[in-house]
Amino acid sequence: MIERAFQISPEELPEKEVWFAMGYRDSVPDQRIRDMVRDIRNELVPKATPRYIYQVVEAERLSSRQVRFAGKTFNPEGIICSYLKGMTHALLFIGTAGWEYEKAKEELKESEDIVADFIADSIGTVLAEMTVSRIEQDYDGPGTISMPYSPGYCNWDIREQHLLFSLFPEKPCGVILSESSLMMPEKSVSGFFALGETLQRQPYHCQICKNNKCYKRRNA
Repeated sequence: MIERAFQISPEELPEKEVWFAMGYRDSVPDQRIRDMVRDIRNELVPKATPRYIYQVVEAERLSSRQVRFAGKTFNPEGIICSYLKGMTHALLFIGTAGWEYEKAKEELKESEDIVADFIADSIGTVLAEMTVSRIEQDYDGPGTISMPYSPGYCNWDIREQHLLFSLFPEKPCGVILSESSLMMPEKSVSGFFALGETLQRQPYHCQICKNNKCYKRRNA
């Protein structure tokens, strides 16, 4: 099991990723919003210490809807399972923008600027996603690595986060999982990468997903 923390400079967090998380997709916000994004990024990112933890376990695809990780059965449902043919292992992970960022975001919230709060929230989303990218960069084992998949997406019941967390130490990277399956700090992620010699890495097919609340969803 590997656990790491890191810090980045504001310039290492792409503004376009923040715009995307805010909902701009392929459009560009006006100059006032771009300036706010840059200023808030420059203020908050140096205060953040993102963290992640991951482990590689034996895994198998049991059916078109079920998988087994480290002896525990999960139900990611059909969309995710359709990408897992050839999986022999899984890289399970938990990542977070960290409590330091949560504190900095809450302090900014005291200004009662709704737009600034929304931008800070979007920056936290990008920081959390960066932990997943760092995990993928860290992994240098054999076989193909899939795209990451997380409870709560593609019809995967978010309550299975409790099963996923049971495979990690208590409060991994300081992340607390509530009874309702919400993680704190809020800007945290969990999930897995599939691994396998014959596995084929496939892109997300968002047009067949019914989760309209996913911020990464693109209309077909």
